[in-house]
Amino acid sequence: MNKGKKILSYVIKVLILLIYVGVSLYLVFPALHFQNRNAVMWLAGVVLVAFLDFGCAGYFKRVFEGLFPQGAFKGAAQGYVKKEKLPVAVKILLVVICLFGVYFVGGEISSMKVFRAKDYAAQMEMQEMEIKDFGQVISPESLGSSTLPIIDESISQRKAEGALGTYGSQFSLSDSSTLIHVNGEEGEELVRVIPLEYSGFFVALNKYSQGSVGYVKVNVVTEETELVLVEGGMPYIESGLLNKNLHRHIWMNHPFLMVTDYSFEIDDQGHPYWIATYFEREVGLFGGEEPKGVITVDACSGKTEKYPMGSEPEWVDRVVPVDIAFAQSDNALTYKNGWFNVEFGAKKEVFNLTEEYNYISINGQTYMYSGITSPNNADETSVGFVLVNLKTKETMRYTMSGITEYRAKSIATSDQKVKAQALTATDPILVNIADTPTYFLTLKNGYQRLWYGLVRVSDGMVVLGEDLKSAKTEYLSMVTEEAGPSDLENEQLKSVEGKILRIRENGAENTVEFILEGAPDRLYVAPLSLKTSVRFTEKGDLVVLKYIESGDGSALVRAFTNKTVEESGES
Repeated sequence: MNKGKKILSYVIKVLILLIYVGVSLYLVFPALHFQNRNAVMWLAGVVLVAFLDFGCAGYFKRVFEGLFPQGAFKGAAQGYVKKEKLPVAVKILLVVICLFGVYFVGGEISSMKVFRAKDYAAQMEMQEMEIKDFGQVISPESLGSSTLPIIDESISQRKAEGALGTYGSQFSLSDSSTLIHVNGEEGEELVRVIPLEYSGFFVALNKYSQGSVGYVKVNVVTEETELVLVEGGMPYIESGLLNKNLHRHIWMNHPFLMVTDYSFEIDDQGHPYWIATYFEREVGLFGGEEPKGVITVDACSGKTEKYPMGSEPEWVDRVVPVDIAFAQSDNALTYKNGWFNVEFGAKKEVFNLTEEYNYISINGQTYMYSGITSPNNADETSVGFVLVNLKTKETMRYTMSGITEYRAKSIATSDQKVKAQALTATDPILVNIADTPTYFLTLKNGYQRLWYGLVRVSDGMVVLGEDLKSAKTEYLSMVTEEAGPSDLENEQLKSVEGKILRIRENGAENTVEFILEGAPDRLYVAPLSLKTSVRFTEKGDLVVLKYIESGDGSALVRAFTNKTVEESGES
C-alpha cells in the first residue's frame, strides 16, 4: 500500500470514529462526569470502536477464521491462537478493558453501605424537635385554608383530562405533575400543574417549531381546573424531538452536570419553566447523591440558567428531589450506628421511614412528610415523623408514639359507610388541629372525592364527614372534650363578649352557628348539648364565650353564658 493510500485509509478511520462519537453522544447524551456510569460506559464503547477501527479488527477476524475454518466448531483445537502473536493494539485494548473493570468494581465497593454506612447517615442532619413545638411549625390554619390539598394527584389528573377539549387529539397530559405554590391576584394558591406532551411521533414532528399549546392548572383546594394556553407555545418539553427535547437541551447547555428530577413549574405570572436538579455523589464513586442546585429552563424560549442551592428564584418550589430527601432521611435513621449494628448487632436506635410519604405546605414552602417506624415490616405503629424542606433540605424529626399512614388509611376505609361505597383513601397529610398531630385524608371513588377523614396520629381516633367543616367541628369537639376545659384554659381557650348578630341551628350537626356584632367574619359553633341556654339564644342576646380557634375562620365554643337569658331568670 503506497503512502497516499495509507493516509487516506487513516483519514477514513478517523472520520468513522468522529462520526460514531458525535452520533452516539447526540443520541445518548450522558452527563460527561467521571461519577456517571453511563458516561464511562459510553467512553468504553468509544475506546472499543477506536481499537477495532485502528487495527484490532483484522486480528480478531484472523483468529475467528482460524478457530472456525468451516463455520463450525471443528477448528477449536488447532491452537491457532498460539500461533498468532498479539498485536500491540490488542494488548493495549486488554489493559484498557481491565482498567474499566477496576473502575466499575472499585466504584461499587467504595460506595457499599457495609463500608460507608455512617457516611450515608451523615448526609442528612436532623433537628430534634419536641412534639409540643408542633403547633409552632405547622399552623392550625392549614386545615381548611388555601394551602391544604383536598384532592390528590389521581383526581387532579382526571379533572385535567376533562379540560383538554379539542386539544386531546394532539396532546396528552404528562405522566408527572408538580404540586406548587403560586402567589396570584387572589393571594396564595396551591395548584398542581401538568404540561401537555405530544400524543405521538408525527404530532411531535408536525409541531416541532410551535411546541405544546400549554399546560393544565388544577387548584387542589377549590378543584377549579383551567387549561392555560401559552402564547407562542412550549417547544421545550420531554416528548420534543431533536434539539427541542428537554433532556437533550439541558445536556447541550450543561454537558458536565449530572441532572435529575425534571419538574414542571410556573412562576407567579403563570410563565412555564422546567426545573432540573444537578447533583454530585459524595459517598465513594457511585453513592450518596447530594443536590447542589437547579437549572431552570424557559419552556418557551429554551433559555437556561444555573443556580447554586440557595440562590434560586423565590418562586421555585422544588430544589431537593423527593427521592433523594427520602433516601437520605431513611439512611440517617437506619445507619446512625453503622451497618453491622443493623445487620448483626443489637439494632440500637435503628428506625425506618414508612413506605409512604406526602407533601405539606408550611409558610409557603413544600415539605416532604413521612412517618418513622421500626424495622419490623408487620409493625403498623409509628414512633414519630420527619419533615424535609424540599427547597433548603432543612429536616426536623419529631418523636411521638402513634400509628403509621398506612394504618390511618386502613382505619378510615374500615368504616361501614365507606365499605358500602367501595371508596379508597388518599395518602394522609399531616395537619395540626388544636396542637394535635392529625392525619387528614379524603375518601374517593375512581372519579371524585366523597368523604373527609381526620385520624389522630397518637391513637387512631377517626372522624368522617361529607363536608370538611362538619368533620373538623366534630373532631375538634372530641379532642377538646378529652382534654377538658381546665387543660385548655391557659394555652388554647380564648374569651369574648358580645351581642348575637345572626344565629341559626344546624340540626344535622346538633349545633348552633352564630356571629357577633362587630366581628362578622368569625363564625362561632356551639354544640346544643353544651348548655340549655344555647338552644334558646336569639338575635340581640348578650353572650360570654370561651372558645378554641379551628383555623378556618370559625371557632368551637367550649363555655357559653347567655347573660340576657340567665340574668332575666328565663333559664
